[in-house]
Amino acid sequence: MLAEISFPIPLRKNFYYLLPEEMELEAAPGLRVLASFGKREAAGVILRVLPEKDADLTGFRELKAVTRLLDDTPLFPEDALALASWMAGRWGSPPGLCLGAFYAHAPKELPALPPAAPEAFSAAPAGLPELKGLLEAFSGAAPCSCLLRLAAFERRETVYPAVFSAALKEASAQGLLLVPDMNYIPPLAAALEKVFPGRVGTWHARLTPKKRAAAWAGAFTGASKVVIATRTGIFLPFKNLRLGFMDGEEEEVYRQEEAEPFYNTREVLLRRMKALGGSAVLASASPSIEAWGWAASGVLKRFDDAPAAAPRGPGPDVRVLDMAQYPGDIMARPLADSLRGVVAAGGQALLITGRKGYASRLFCANCGWMKRCPSCGPGMTLLKTAEGGPVLLCRRCGRKEAKPETCPKCAGKVFRDYGVGTQKAQEAVSKLLPAAKIARFDGDVLRGSLKAMRADLESFSKGESEVLVGTRIALRELGAPRLALVAFIDADSELSSADFRASEKAYRGFYGAWRLLGAKGQLFIQTRESGHYVFSRLAEMDYPSFADGELAARKDFFYPPYSFIVKARFASYDRRALDAAAAAFLRSLSFMGKHGDGSEILGPVTQPGEEKRKFHSEYYLVKAASERTAMLCLEKAGALPAVPGVKLFLEADPHGFY
Repeated sequence: MLAEISFPIPLRKNFYYLLPEEMELEAAPGLRVLASFGKREAAGVILRVLPEKDADLTGFRELKAVTRLLDDTPLFPEDALALASWMAGRWGSPPGLCLGAFYAHAPKELPALPPAAPEAFSAAPAGLPELKGLLEAFSGAAPCSCLLRLAAFERRETVYPAVFSAALKEASAQGLLLVPDMNYIPPLAAALEKVFPGRVGTWHARLTPKKRAAAWAGAFTGASKVVIATRTGIFLPFKNLRLGFMDGEEEEVYRQEEAEPFYNTREVLLRRMKALGGSAVLASASPSIEAWGWAASGVLKRFDDAPAAAPRGPGPDVRVLDMAQYPGDIMARPLADSLRGVVAAGGQALLITGRKGYASRLFCANCGWMKRCPSCGPGMTLLKTAEGGPVLLCRRCGRKEAKPETCPKCAGKVFRDYGVGTQKAQEAVSKLLPAAKIARFDGDVLRGSLKAMRADLESFSKGESEVLVGTRIALRELGAPRLALVAFIDADSELSSADFRASEKAYRGFYGAWRLLGAKGQLFIQTRESGHYVFSRLAEMDYPSFADGELAARKDFFYPPYSFIVKARFASYDRRALDAAAAAFLRSLSFMGKHGDGSEILGPVTQPGEEKRKFHSEYYLVKAASERTAMLCLEKAGALPAVPGVKLFLEADPHGFY
């Protein structure tokens, strides 16, 4: 007998191994094995057991034997093989890497199951009449998939324990709470410990190997009643997972796009809970339009967390500033005056920029020449280093170059920068308020000294610094006792992007900032597109109303959740070769739209200034009417023979556009 085995490698290939006689009866799909792989021994997963006559052994010179079985029973009660296969088709990653994500942290020697012990839970949290419908949904025999719109960010520590208490009444039932940031774990763990004392586990990237092994074992053996985890926690093996809960479901951090296997944690959670026959809850104060659409179509049941307390009074003052009236200014005069007044009165201010660094682009004041990355093409960001010297950085590939002294096109020596980054905004605030203590929080700070980053953030949260300058991630991290002003320095950086989610992201940021402020707070939004429809929705600050309107627009233009998007980007120095590769791609998808389902292909879309560059790049957007059609597009495009000199990048559910 043979075993077809998958290894966690970036190849779309499985391997056949001989099964020794003593293993033939025990071997089964889903079990891990140890086998010789190249010059080492590696752990793989059995996909199927079959007679040698049924295997296609073309290309196999000799068959090696399985060294030993690592498991007696599969680690996952659901069919992890089927789930990994779906992931591979949905996002186009090699199946071995998708399956490997489930088994990545499994030890070779599994922990022993603890003896059954009586449940020792504290009293359930006080009833929440506003969530009566959601809590009652867990008492039914059938599992439910829900969208929970939170009334406020702070409500999580009250609402979540009540939800888990209602859903996990069965003695062996377990729950998974996914969070977008590991900093959310401690307060949520403390709240859940009051309900499940000693049985709340945590899972995140900064656990030591010993603690990581203990957390994995807690989920696997059932010792942990609830595991609070960042996105990779979706692949933990639970003994009896009955509730999968996602906090901040709209956060982009739940998308794995940095390295294969690619996936969206939200979709994997819904798929996995369905396979397990458990319940799933997506929670957010401002849900994604995709989740909102699923609720509107009945895929999810929607519940609103509406506290019975008196409704909130008048909200903060919202002012949209047309920067066309303040040419050349980083901060318009009304914002600068209010900022001075807030700090003088002992208040705090948060300034949000659209990007990190100093400025988004550097261009010649004489001829308009702009420096682009010679390696991959996009315009380079102007950045001020710790040493004080300005450099140009490519945010795509990381290439750095010194700022040019003269323009290579016209020999001009005067340069201008475009756009406002966090460094530039911090510099402007320092000039405006020289005596104020100013902190900065963005992705560059996050990648630097973690200790320094936490010190800056905590100084603002404790009220020790008056102004915090950051990107939108600062809104997620924020807690400030005297916050009186929030300003978006350059709202256009997001609104003017090619992303069809641009309006949603912009409004969510404005809405989130508005919720942070008290009734006497001030919200400023600087823009050169004051006529954009998003600003007309700021008067009522009603997220459900905005989401309904945005959902209708998505339907009209056939964007998610009404379609599935696949992006195919071609890159080459050879224009003819690129055109040939694109033509082959379009031929492979000639079936699109033939059934009248609305499926279509848009493009090609090129970068601005493409005609002036030696390096060529363009992309096509496939709008598929069904998941199955999108998966077929990925399969056919991925099977195309490589064209010499041309790179093809396929991406499902893209969030990056020119």
